[in-house]
Amino acid sequence: MKVKISLFALILGLFIVFPKESFSQVPENPEGKSNQESNEAKENDKVDQEENAEDPRWKKADIRVIGDKKDLKRIPGSATIIGKKYLDETRPMDGMEVLRRVPGASVRYQDPAGLTMNLGFRGVSNEVSRKILVLEDGLFTSLNPYGEPEMYYTPSIERMERIEVVKGSGSILFGPSTIGGVVNFITRKPPKDPTLSVQTIGGENRYVSSMINYGGTFGNTGFDINVLRKQGDGFRNHQGFWVNEANLKTIHQLNDKHSITTKLGFHQQESQSTYIGLTTGMFNHNPKDNPAENDLRTIERYSFSLGHEWTLSEKARVITRVYSAYTQRNWARQEYSRNSSRTSTKPSDTLNTFDGEPFSGRYGDTIWMRGTNAHRDRTYKFAGIETKLQYEFETASIKHELDTGIRYHYDSAKVQLLTGPRTYDAAIYPNGYGNTPVIAVESQTSLAKSGDLRDDEQRNAKAVSLYVQDRIRLTEKLSVIPGVRYESFTQSRLIMKGRQNFDQVSFNYTSGTNPTVQMDKEGKSTQQILLPGFGITYDLFSHFTWFSGVHRGFSPPRYESAISPTAQDLTLKAERSWNYETGVRGDVTNYLNMQLVGYFLDFQDQIINSSAAGGNLGARPVNAGRSQHKGIETNLTFDFGNFFQWNFNLPFDVIYSRNEAKSNQYTYNLEEWTKGNSNPLVHKDTNGNWLPYVSKDVITLAFGIIMKTGFYMRAEWQYFSKQYHDLQNTKTVYWYDTASLDNQVKSLLDYNDIKSDADGLTGMIPAYELVNASIGYKRNDWSLFLSGKNLMDRKYISTRLPEGIQPGLFRQINFGITFNL
Repeated sequence: MKVKISLFALILGLFIVFPKESFSQVPENPEGKSNQESNEAKENDKVDQEENAEDPRWKKADIRVIGDKKDLKRIPGSATIIGKKYLDETRPMDGMEVLRRVPGASVRYQDPAGLTMNLGFRGVSNEVSRKILVLEDGLFTSLNPYGEPEMYYTPSIERMERIEVVKGSGSILFGPSTIGGVVNFITRKPPKDPTLSVQTIGGENRYVSSMINYGGTFGNTGFDINVLRKQGDGFRNHQGFWVNEANLKTIHQLNDKHSITTKLGFHQQESQSTYIGLTTGMFNHNPKDNPAENDLRTIERYSFSLGHEWTLSEKARVITRVYSAYTQRNWARQEYSRNSSRTSTKPSDTLNTFDGEPFSGRYGDTIWMRGTNAHRDRTYKFAGIETKLQYEFETASIKHELDTGIRYHYDSAKVQLLTGPRTYDAAIYPNGYGNTPVIAVESQTSLAKSGDLRDDEQRNAKAVSLYVQDRIRLTEKLSVIPGVRYESFTQSRLIMKGRQNFDQVSFNYTSGTNPTVQMDKEGKSTQQILLPGFGITYDLFSHFTWFSGVHRGFSPPRYESAISPTAQDLTLKAERSWNYETGVRGDVTNYLNMQLVGYFLDFQDQIINSSAAGGNLGARPVNAGRSQHKGIETNLTFDFGNFFQWNFNLPFDVIYSRNEAKSNQYTYNLEEWTKGNSNPLVHKDTNGNWLPYVSKDVITLAFGIIMKTGFYMRAEWQYFSKQYHDLQNTKTVYWYDTASLDNQVKSLLDYNDIKSDADGLTGMIPAYELVNASIGYKRNDWSLFLSGKNLMDRKYISTRLPEGIQPGLFRQINFGITFNL
């Protein structure tokens, strides 16, 4: 898809002519913060008082997960706030760069710009962030929250003023997909005075990011509009991208009792994103290589919300929100083959061959990119309405803070797959497709821009949610927080066209020619789930709190898991977890802030393949997976500047998490058993194995200098211990006899003393470390900054999913400038 400049300009013009609204967000708070912000308290006070501070009236229109100081103390679980000051001084390029600094977080990069978020917490799968709830200003950001909660659209970090993360019992107010936690990205509220802000960043790999903000308050109406354009060549070959965004927010105060908020958003993206990773040899020879030069993903997203706040009294208010979003995601991916065995042969329609030079004949180390492709075209819609009551009252001198609400939500997905035939250059095949070539010229072919409809489905989900939580203040220091959430949802899958030959026993499509047929079958699945939660907080002293809590998290099954390709209801339950934690948080002194948490997570009813569960042959989904996660998380900041009473801040951050996430299930390869394979190693017991893509130890050490003159400097070192790729904890797999290889070839297969298979699909993820730094100078109306990511230019494996080695981000140095008018 080409850049739709005319459409972008039209929407921008409409935004300017017809300003609509703004969700407000929580203001910066100097106290009760997590360690990322704790010692920046005085600076944040200054930020709040600058000319860009929001109108005080808009503070009532908060869309929040945590909130301000008093709200942070109310959270009966671990909570992290990443504030504007930290974002300004580090200038992250994507959200995952920031969030991997949160204790317990795990991230994976599968594209060069962080356009797809792969985020998890405490060992819960981070694959496209399916097991966490990601919000922007309190509203959904995933494609279909109750059917396909993938994060192929990710809020742009450039627009954010603040990020809130809750992993404990406080997440009972939100849903679905709260097993791993809740992340809320918060954008700017309308400023009090009319302000024009401009930010421009440029750097390596032809990276450019430019954003313009304009907003202000006029009478009883405040608005804020921003336009963002960023682009670059990516960190690997053939991975260019661009993003266009425009967002408008307004708040209108009708009178003392009523206010109206609206938010309108537009996001447009094109990227050479791919599923194909590198082989081991390719990674060692040139980790920036990329065989999928013809893959192309386009995304367009439109979002709208309308909110009404009714202040009944000083202690009661009712908030109602209507919201919707439309996302079109089209993805053309070129087909390919591998030389996976001795019998593999090069396809006749091969356009390009990629291998790990100079060892190009090894099995598994060659990828043949073919002259056909498939178009995965999808359209997602969702809409909903939510009303909630926040009410403070007393019973027998005991204070209560009640949160209760109800929501109706609707998801819709149109899913199509088009298979594209091979097309030929007219100069080579002058009479069209299928004729004998006049001139034999190598690789003079192109890929189809469309194709024949193979799969055609309509998927829907309807959900009703009710929740209530009461914070009961037994004393001024001690509070108990009981709560419960009820979810009822129905999923449907109407299969209009699909492949004819599907094996109900093995649960796989037959190989070879498999014709498309008209099916017109529909299946439905309905579930209800009750999610209790209970927490305790106790103020040990003024700004230091002990908290403890337990809650039930859940994640709905995806459409494809709940209903089979023949429209059969597989009667799956939602995935559920019991989450327990206890810890302390707050300011020990004016120079030491800390949070220390211990947790245990019992993750049950995981949806896995039946063969892995040992139930029956094939890949039929069943609720047989189970794992247990336990660990500690600590983050503290010691400010040497405050300790020695210097005239500047010298914060030192220590962030550490120890996560022991292990399988608690028995799995067997029954297919090999039925073949008569007597090798006992085939029947692998995964009970006690480490979960994939979880670093047992993650450490971040950061040091900063923050002068009152406006000069600042930050540097950080991050360490991530080794990870397993699969539940079998495979260390090395070879598709050939390693005894016949010479030592030089064997050495190539070893990466940091951890062996990998040749095709890169299986093996361990070695430990790696990153060094990041930033330096800048900030005045009231302008700033200059220089930031460096992965300054050691470490070449590391971020993931082997979906289909081979995806390198992590290489070194990136950016320079930028901001100014306000």
